[in-house]
Amino acid sequence: MIETIKIHFPGEHDVRRWDFSFSAQGTMRLPQVFKKGGIPEWVKLETYQCPACTLKPESSPVCPVAQVMAKYAYDLADRQSHETVNVEIIQKDSEPFMINNVSLQRVVGELVRLGAFQYECPVGRKIKQPMTELPPFPSSEEILSAFTRAFADHQSDEGGFEKEHTQLLEDLHDLFGNITLRLDQVGQGDAHLNGVVILHSLSMLFSLSAPELVRKFNQEKQNNQEERQDAPADNEEEKEQTE
Repeated sequence: MIETIKIHFPGEHDVRRWDFSFSAQGTMRLPQVFKKGGIPEWVKLETYQCPACTLKPESSPVCPVAQVMAKYAYDLADRQSHETVNVEIIQKDSEPFMINNVSLQRVVGELVRLGAFQYECPVGRKIKQPMTELPPFPSSEEILSAFTRAFADHQSDEGGFEKEHTQLLEDLHDLFGNITLRLDQVGQGDAHLNGVVILHSLSMLFSLSAPELVRKFNQEKQNNQEERQDAPADNEEEKEQTE
């Protein structure tokens, strides 16, 4: 799990440090960000609340994803998505490593991924498990693979998905669309907005190709299982021939 991300701005002698805390199950722990009565309008739960969100303002006054963005990326609000930075990543029980020339769009996209799938969002948490298995700053292919694993066990006989997971795809589109509307009220830059675009575009791409991606995944999974079952029999035959 990520413990710290350090954002190095080349030529500016500016370093932003973001510290993270996760449970053993990969759920982000976040301290209280706002004092009562000091919640910005764009962070409030009822501002562009998703239709599928089950949270209630009385007990959860803020949108979890917006809360993560406010905690970690608010100081990037006036930055442009094309700006590049060097990202130092510190993880538990592993050596720190650096990713150079990373666009701020991708940096914000990683925060959106963590906030949507590994915090308290009722929609994103439905596919939390495969998202916790991704490395920091995963590629588009790795994110699509995680989507595929999340939906692999819910394909119908007709090739589509069970009703609940068909609806979940729509709910994910709503989630990213509403986060975009929230962030449109923040700052003068576009790094926030374009960071959401990464995941929104990948979720749309997955929706268009999901049945085929899942079919291939399940077929490959079945082939691997059959190969493992056949392996002992093959070894036994080789042993008999040797004797």
